Amino acid sequence: MNENPARAPFRKAHPFFFWGMMAVAAVFVAATAVVASRIPRYHTETAQIQSRMTAQEKQTQDNVLHSRARRSDLAIALLQRELRLKALQQKGLHLAIDTKDSVLYLYSGRAVLRQVKVGVGPDTTVTAPDGRTWRLVRALGERSLDKKETSPTLSVPEWVYVAQGQPVPDEGARQVAGGLGTYVLVLDDGTRIYSQPQTGPFKDAVMPGSFAVHGEDLAAIFGAIQPDIPVYIY
Repeated sequence: MNENPARAPFRKAHPFFFWGMMAVAAVFVAATAVVASRIPRYHTETAQIQSRMTAQEKQTQDNVLHSRARRSDLAIALLQRELRLKALQQKGLHLAIDTKDSVLYLYSGRAVLRQVKVGVGPDTTVTAPDGRTWRLVRALGERSLDKKETSPTLSVPEWVYVAQGQPVPDEGARQVAGGLGTYVLVLDDGTRIYSQPQTGPFKDAVMPGSFAVHGEDLAAIFGAIQPDIPVYIY
């Protein structure tokens, strides 16, 4: 290899400095080559670490959500137990609905005067294309009977049509005579306990957030109770 003529006098005049700088340069080149060779491996390891961290974060999130759900379930179970006890301790006529066993009870004090099967409406959320949302959840807690109705006309709620992907008719076209059957109990929060109708959108399904009872069963209870009696739903 031909040596650079300008470099020869400098090398001869300062041999130790010259060869020292050459050694440093050689080390730098070698280190650069090593780093460059490890870059793909570094990217691979980094991606693996990030993947593992993401999985751990997801697991942590799942654990947190599961813990919250368990706390919510426990709180609901404690509330149901408390309401069941209150229903047993209540004096006079009162109603109780056991949503787990789907049973409606008519009590006089601790004595069960009548128990009938009840359909429990599901919890439902309906969202319209324009963003309006209806969240329909079953009642839970201590209520009272607000009023009794006989064969009332049902104004079919807008969310029924939205849930079916149908246009919502004018209110006048949404009236269904006997749409909640012959007997309807309306609680103070608007919850309905009604006899299964023969017509309308709820003749084959229980209205979300409400309770449906066979007509003859609700008829036997209907005449025995009056507004303001306690109703326990647990």
